Amino acid sequence: MIDSGVDDREGLKQEARNPFRPGKISLEVQDLKRKIFAKFDRYPEYGKTDLVHLVSKRLNLTNYLELCTSTTGQCYGHIMPWRFSSSRRLMYNCPDGFDDGYPIDLRIGNFDISSALNQLKADASKIDICLVDGFHTYDCAIRDLKCAFELLSDGGVLVVHDCLPPSESVMSPTYIPGDWAGVSYRAYLDFVLARNDLDYCTVDIDWGCGIIVKNDNLSFMTDAPSFVRKSKLASDWFSIHSDDKAALKFFMQNHKQLLRLISVGTFVQGFGRKFVRPTPNWANLVRAIWRCSRRAAAIFRRGATGTAGD
Repeated sequence: MIDSGVDDREGLKQEARNPFRPGKISLEVQDLKRKIFAKFDRYPEYGKTDLVHLVSKRLNLTNYLELCTSTTGQCYGHIMPWRFSSSRRLMYNCPDGFDDGYPIDLRIGNFDISSALNQLKADASKIDICLVDGFHTYDCAIRDLKCAFELLSDGGVLVVHDCLPPSESVMSPTYIPGDWAGVSYRAYLDFVLARNDLDYCTVDIDWGCGIIVKNDNLSFMTDAPSFVRKSKLASDWFSIHSDDKAALKFFMQNHKQLLRLISVGTFVQGFGRKFVRPTPNWANLVRAIWRCSRRAAAIFRRGATGTAGD
């Protein structure tokens, strides 16, 4: 039995550490606002955690893991843990005393995550959705993808950040302070192009968010991943992928095809659906706003009675 008093006390501790963190009501309202904009194919401030919530809801995924470091990820406060049966964060390269105000379930001071992986593998709650946003060197990025994929149940999904950085200035293979995506894009391509037990696409938002589905397929995509894997383009990629400069140049020229890049609108309308919904008219928008306003009112009522604690 879960001691709700312990949960309440932990929540108070987190609020004391980070009093400006978004609460349950504000996160739900922000989610409603994004859904209204999505009715007209508008996605302001849409990011990696929004993809996590959408994917988990469409596929009924319930056990979430975030794989990150103390300098990457940085969006755990935007995850709505009440939507999952379990929500955990594995943070490596985490200095002693680091505290961002949110739970760190598996804290590792160095880069060796083997003990945490063993603990997760032994857990009865098998991970079915995971945000991968670790250290962006090649060795760490490819290791993180392999380990996270191994943890997934069949039909589970990896959401992979930094697959399409906005400029070459942030794509250094070695760490640089500030904005840094490193060579996560290289590890991502090497991983998805070399395996036959997954399907993938990349959503053109928030520095490129890869979507990897284990032992299942993305039915809304117009081509199969094998089309890319067996192409001359993939063969050419693997002939130069170990050369930092050559790989970067090749990627910049061919990233759309290699990544199977799609817009966020195409993904939101197509993922987990059997058809793409038509663009709504004004009547549809009014109905959507009415439904969302009713839901928002219900959320606020629950919050006022103390059942949706902020």
